[in-house]
Amino acid sequence: MKILILNASPKPLGTISQMLKFLEDEIRRKNPSAEIENIRVSSLKFSACTGCMKCRSCGKCVFAGDDADVAGEKIASADFLVVASPCWWGNMTGSLKSLFDRNVFRLMGESKHGIPLALLKGKEAAIVTACTTPFPFNVICRQSPGVFSSIGEILKSAGIKITAKICASGTKQKPGLTMSRKRKIVKVAKKI
Repeated sequence: MKILILNASPKPLGTISQMLKFLEDEIRRKNPSAEIENIRVSSLKFSACTGCMKCRSCGKCVFAGDDADVAGEKIASADFLVVASPCWWGNMTGSLKSLFDRNVFRLMGESKHGIPLALLKGKEAAIVTACTTPFPFNVICRQSPGVFSSIGEILKSAGIKITAKICASGTKQKPGLTMSRKRKIVKVAKKI
């Protein structure tokens, strides 16, 4: 099984990164034959999507060959995705959104009538987020749910089934890998 982890946190030692390291270790422990790759989205070098829509007709981006293109190929070839982003204004990070924008032609096509067509059916994913806002205010203020919704919309449009979600709220008061967060991660690792 090929597992791709997309880490959209710019903090290599932040809560998201700690959670993903623990998740990766748990997956390896439960499934030693799994092929796991971890991509730090903030370290990728690529041009932002210009909305030219040429990828729809030619099947590749006009900026093909940069890091977004390479990451997109890995997304398309993975069996399972772990997409992780801290909550920024109730949404995913801009770098993750830009990566998805650049790879729209790999995620979804369209019929001759303009109806979206999912191109990655059969794949599964988990979404991981962290938010400084404590529970239940992270939910009431639509912080964590906003991240799940925005990433989920992209994955669902691609035909990817979301099998798990992990949310670490209140990270300002309780940063890092708490016991509660470890328990959630262990449950998710069992599903992969």
